[in-house]
Amino acid sequence: MNLRTRTASVAAALAAGAFASTALAQAPQTGRGGGGANPDVRSYALFRDLFDTFGEWHGPILNVAYQPQLQYQYSSNPNGNGKGINDFYGSVALGAYMWITPELSINANVSLDQVASPKNPDQWAFYGEGIQAGDIWIEWTDQRTGIIAGRFTSLFGLAPRLLPGVFDTNLVNNYSFGGLLGVQGSLSTGDEGGGIHSLNVEGFGVDTTFLSGSVITPTPRPTGPGTGGGMDSFCINYTGANIPFIFPTLQVSASYIQFGTGDGAPVQQKGMDVGFSWQYVIDGAPDSTLDARYFTVGPLFEYAHFWDEGGTAGAWSDYYTFGIIGNYGNWQSDVCLTWQPQFTPGQANDDGFLVSANIGYNFFGPQSLVQLGYAYQSTGDQENHQIGLQVNLPINMLQYFPIGD
Repeated sequence: MNLRTRTASVAAALAAGAFASTALAQAPQTGRGGGGANPDVRSYALFRDLFDTFGEWHGPILNVAYQPQLQYQYSSNPNGNGKGINDFYGSVALGAYMWITPELSINANVSLDQVASPKNPDQWAFYGEGIQAGDIWIEWTDQRTGIIAGRFTSLFGLAPRLLPGVFDTNLVNNYSFGGLLGVQGSLSTGDEGGGIHSLNVEGFGVDTTFLSGSVITPTPRPTGPGTGGGMDSFCINYTGANIPFIFPTLQVSASYIQFGTGDGAPVQQKGMDVGFSWQYVIDGAPDSTLDARYFTVGPLFEYAHFWDEGGTAGAWSDYYTFGIIGNYGNWQSDVCLTWQPQFTPGQANDDGFLVSANIGYNFFGPQSLVQLGYAYQSTGDQENHQIGLQVNLPINMLQYFPIGD
């Protein structure tokens, strides 16, 4: 798929329900590295966040959780035919996280989600639902050194990992690369006053096995960069967190990624990104969290560039993303703008543009969230408006803490 076609598919992703879906994958698309839309790694925000850590080890420890989600959205002219779409659907993510030893853990998740886009206004209720796999990996870590093997989402890009919002900032999700089979290794410093700094190296190929498809509503085999078979793609990433800059909340990221060739992609796609996110703590008094008055606001910026995008020689695109993220007690909000200039040889080229605003409320915990949002997107000859409502509710089905040494 060329750049223009791929950018147009972003508008279709709006109609497909491109919400910030925790552990859920979006409708597969072809033509970009990663083989299409990807699971959101903020899913269960890593399953370990669903339960406490322990001063003494009494493992193994097993947690099984599911997350039902209801979503509604209205999109005007998402397919360029002048017809709006009212779309209501539900999804359920099921995941398990097991600590076998303090260093060894296993993660697996699967979801029932909307994997096909409604094409007509009357296809609005639970259309195109399918069951598909998310991240499935085994990890060993001693907190300074770590390795993951299995099916994972790349650490490339900061904005896809941090920006909240009902619409999940669709243009940014063009470089949220998931469904990758391979290994990921990390070396990290401790937090000794200067923040935590990690170097991450990934070797992978895009998953084209049975795990890349879905059942009930089938999806096609991924195509595009990295689908040629084998571990012929790689990513190098640096991430810094808790860096003390006025407040110890600065996060930075820089990455380089290169995909092998693949089906419909005779040229290797390459990309790089740099970004930062910082939160200014307005009210961080010790009792502010207990009284739901903890108050922060801060900017996010990221620049990403891709060469030979989609496996097309000479094609390129840039992504400039600006965001403001705020938190006050149980409330969270964000405003985001993404501009995407691009070029494909031999074609008319139109810049992509997206602006979105969202507000959410955590009613039980950090993963139980109600969000309301609006997005406006322009893709050259198409404009689209979208409003949406989303409800997330993760629930622990099984939490097993065997006692003993």
